[in-house]
Amino acid sequence: MSGDTSTLYWRSMSSNSRSDSSDVSPTTTVARDSIFPVKIIKVCFLSNSSNLGKNFKLVRCEEGWTVKDVIHVVLSSGCVGPEVKHSLSYGLLLKHLKSSEMHWLHPDLTVSELTQRYEQQHLEAEWRYDLRLRYIPSDFMEKFQDDRTTMLYFYQQVRSDYMQQYASKVSDGMALQLGCLEIRRFYKDMNPNGLEKKSNVELLEKDVGLDLFFPRELIDSMKPKQLRRLIQQTFQGYSTLKQEQCVAKFFTTLAQCYSFTEESFACQLLHGWGISIDLVVGPEGISQQTENSTPVCLAAFSQVRSISCTAGSEGRALLSVHMEGAVEPLSVHTTSLSVAENMADLIDGYCRLESSSESSLIVRPSKGRNTRQKLPDIPKQFHEKKKSSIHTTNYLRFLMCVRPDKHRICRDDIVVGQILGEGFFGEVHDGVYKSPTGERIRVAVKTCKDCSADVKEKFLSEAGLMKNLDHPHIVRLVGVIEVDPVWIVMELYEHGELGHYLVEKQNILTRPTLILYCLQLCKALAYLDGLNMVHRDIAVRNVLVKSPDCVKLGDFGLSRYIDEHEYYKASISRDVWMFGVCVWEIFSTAQQPFSWLENGQVIIQLESGVRLPKPHFCPPTVYSLLTRCWAYEPHARPGFSQLVGSLRCTLTHTHSFILFITVRTLCHCSHTVCVCVCVYVCVCVCVCVLKSAETDTMRAWEKEQAQVENTLQRQRKEMLMDGQWLEQEERQLVRDQTHNAVLNVLEYLMGKLHPPSFAPQIEGTKKLLNKDLGELISKMRLAQQNSITSLKEECQRQMLAAAHTLALDSKNLLDAVDQARLVREGATLPVVMLS
Repeated sequence: MSGDTSTLYWRSMSSNSRSDSSDVSPTTTVARDSIFPVKIIKVCFLSNSSNLGKNFKLVRCEEGWTVKDVIHVVLSSGCVGPEVKHSLSYGLLLKHLKSSEMHWLHPDLTVSELTQRYEQQHLEAEWRYDLRLRYIPSDFMEKFQDDRTTMLYFYQQVRSDYMQQYASKVSDGMALQLGCLEIRRFYKDMNPNGLEKKSNVELLEKDVGLDLFFPRELIDSMKPKQLRRLIQQTFQGYSTLKQEQCVAKFFTTLAQCYSFTEESFACQLLHGWGISIDLVVGPEGISQQTENSTPVCLAAFSQVRSISCTAGSEGRALLSVHMEGAVEPLSVHTTSLSVAENMADLIDGYCRLESSSESSLIVRPSKGRNTRQKLPDIPKQFHEKKKSSIHTTNYLRFLMCVRPDKHRICRDDIVVGQILGEGFFGEVHDGVYKSPTGERIRVAVKTCKDCSADVKEKFLSEAGLMKNLDHPHIVRLVGVIEVDPVWIVMELYEHGELGHYLVEKQNILTRPTLILYCLQLCKALAYLDGLNMVHRDIAVRNVLVKSPDCVKLGDFGLSRYIDEHEYYKASISRDVWMFGVCVWEIFSTAQQPFSWLENGQVIIQLESGVRLPKPHFCPPTVYSLLTRCWAYEPHARPGFSQLVGSLRCTLTHTHSFILFITVRTLCHCSHTVCVCVCVYVCVCVCVCVLKSAETDTMRAWEKEQAQVENTLQRQRKEMLMDGQWLEQEERQLVRDQTHNAVLNVLEYLMGKLHPPSFAPQIEGTKKLLNKDLGELISKMRLAQQNSITSLKEECQRQMLAAAHTLALDSKNLLDAVDQARLVREGATLPVVMLS
């Protein structure tokens, strides 16, 4: 860079002023007349030359010129190098020499606006204009092959930044490698064995200086003799490389410790809990990164539709990036307006580079002048949309996790009590929360010991997921306190964890109650399934008991949203497997699965086909469902919607059976004939025909069963009355000969239509049709549940496949009946006389 830090002033001169360009001084402006002033800007650039007079270019700017015109003049003049082809990658940086203030100048910014906005803040001599490469293609090594000037300029820029900012921080080995690569590139005609001579090394030290290639910290930390020996040894590995190879090797080596193609900005998300992040902008797109974590890509530049910056209170600013396919823009708060503008310029520059266009996407507030509206963008090709859909999905899911809502509460409204337990991040306390309506609610308060940004983000991710959930069998989030120390406040349930509750109440809990718990958990997981969300930690320890007949799923610390491709591979099937294990725990009184085996043996047993044994209290129908959940192939496991239907049928059947047994017990007497018909739809009708009525002594029931007893007694009286009426009607029934004759004919025909040899085939086909119909109903319900989710089309395909299977099996039934008809051909029907 040039050592001259002066820039030229903007002044209007009279017509009598001298305009000889040879007399122009660093503080002079010239004008062609009194109306149109002319400004001269000194643009500094990088050069291999040691002559400071060749490290800058004076640009004569006239009225109406923009920053883009200034850059074009510098590049087209040849002072940077010949034939610059990637002009869209260059930008102009305005730096204040006496502070850290810096501004990236947008290409559409006019020179007059530049003067009004920036140069009036400080003395003009304290500003410096630097030409830099800012918008780097993702494959710049290939793209810059046809533009040697840009490639060399980028190398000089990266190496200059390395020597000024990072050289003192890298290891000695890394510094030696990078320095020797620059020596080889700088002395491209040197003999490969040139540095083996001591005289050449001494000449390098005296004439050029080692500090041009190596950081001063490395030179001062070693004795000269030791340093020379290390340089000679390291140089041998690069002595045969050509200049282009040295540049490429320098980039790959430096990339191991310094990302020179990306820029990171500290900001705060507008949506959600106000998390502080680093927004990383680079050739691959826009990403967000927290401390010691890998960047998460939020969007590609092809998705950006507009960018805006607005000034906020207390010197802060708001940057909003509107993207295609996103419900809300990506909005972040920055420390100042200049930072927001620098970020906007960087994103806009990459968008221009992506589209190979000079049109800007930045939306600026209108100042009263006519503004030309932007024409609609040319539609992208299908494959480009498909390529960028992953970034849109990542941004939408990230936005769902941080969307602002009503869950922010005040710490003063909570009274914290004793410690209930200890979690991964910190302790869990009970407490009382006073709601805005004055209601006092018992709550559980989760605390976080470590308040670092990375830990805080992981801790709040659970709340970010829970606040979007609304289900009767999922723990409800009361609120979040964002200010350190961070708290997550949830509803508190007196009965605690399901595992402890099962052990305490094992002598009281009935089989229908346990099946009810399983059904409620399955409903909660089916709800998550419809939201493309996996829990990943389903166990009785993460289930809370609200009441003796209601449980709720909690602990969403490992939960996350999943994209469409991952969703169908294995993620949801893992939840199905864990749900099966959780059901096994419920019927085993919270016993640990495979507690009799070591961890290594468990995997061997599972791969060999061994599964958990049936608990003693588990019904066979439920255990049959568990074995299906534990299928080795993920695609063979049932979905949660299917499991909900199966568990509901099992629970209904269990209740019906218990009601049937109870009614039989109440209706039983020595002279009573009891005919009981159980209908599958939970209706149990008992018709009792009594020859003589005798009264039995009622059993003594517990006080809590009084209501049930009264109901059953009322039903018994109604059945007695119905039985007496039925007996009277049968005595008064007139025998109809025509009716009897028709019944005889139908009975004969049915026997002929279904010969004994075809009866098993027809019955089997009928059962298969019933199964197909149930499958079709299940798929239709699943399609209805996911009508507004990304699973809509897949559920519709599954429903059509089930309908197709039902149609084929219906045809098979018709074929079986038709074969039975062919067999009975030739048989003579009897003639029945009807009188």
